[in-house]
Amino acid sequence: MGVDNRRAKDLSYLAFNFFSTIAVTFINKICFSRVEFGFPAALCNIHFLVTWVGVEMLRRCGMFETVKVRVTDRNFLLICFLVGVVTPLNNTSLKLNSVGFYQIFKLLVTPVVVLLEYLWDRKTLSTARALCLMGVCGFVLFSSKSDVSFSPYGMICASLWVPLAAAYKVQWGRVRKQYNTTTLALMYAVLPYAIVVQALVSPLVDPPGILEFVWTPNAIMWIGLSGIAAFLVNFSGFLVMGNIGALAHVLLGQVKTAVIMFGAFFLFASTYSEMQLLGAAGAVVMIVFYTHVTLREKEGEKTRAKDDTTLPLIDDSAASTNGPKVVQLTK
Repeated sequence: MGVDNRRAKDLSYLAFNFFSTIAVTFINKICFSRVEFGFPAALCNIHFLVTWVGVEMLRRCGMFETVKVRVTDRNFLLICFLVGVVTPLNNTSLKLNSVGFYQIFKLLVTPVVVLLEYLWDRKTLSTARALCLMGVCGFVLFSSKSDVSFSPYGMICASLWVPLAAAYKVQWGRVRKQYNTTTLALMYAVLPYAIVVQALVSPLVDPPGILEFVWTPNAIMWIGLSGIAAFLVNFSGFLVMGNIGALAHVLLGQVKTAVIMFGAFFLFASTYSEMQLLGAAGAVVMIVFYTHVTLREKEGEKTRAKDDTTLPLIDDSAASTNGPKVVQLTK
């Protein structure tokens, strides 16, 4: 029953992040196109502020206890920097490069995550998961290759973003385990520092003119909805990275891209070739296989751990006239 509960919880985290990301993507599209709020980094700042307020409200409701962090801890400082800088760089890459080029560079995050997890934590992939991973990357590459164009500055931003994005996804889980804390508690500790970092980076990303933007009731409504949706995305994303793994979060991002393509095709009349839609569908199928294999492997690992909980040991040194003692060691 415990394994079934864990599987249901993992799937709920993935579904939570999946649907909230789809929602915020289309709400952001409305903010940029219909509301004409053309400041992606500023919108990210609003997202982070709303997320921090949401986490504070949950803290006041007794949903979690705060964690004491060492501000001088290099691991903590690193995750604060990464959380603050990755999103503006990501939006700049998307703004300056074509969607195809952006997606191809996004694929590079996956092998970098695998490399970092091996170098930092000695984590390895099974053959089945590696094949699923290659399948997801191959289908997304197949879907994106027809739309590849970039600018020199966009190339620089994308090249910087890839290793930082991979480090961010891996580091979040590592810091959470280091402090043995909950996702909400770590969000509460990291977000204030990340907001400062993001505010410093934003002027390098956004065009001038934000002070002249007219805040109409319609604009306030959609930007506010975007902030609420972003809180759900950040919370669910940190749940996935902290409890399931960085690689799962990366691959979930690939399947979200594929579904967003379908949504844009039906809702916003975006045009895609049959090959692009076929590649997106293939990526969805491969991520389903990857999720199935991962959950099956986790179930096997927990079953083996349960079987090996106690080990009999003959304690010869404690032998007495009654013979050697049998001691149970608990791992």
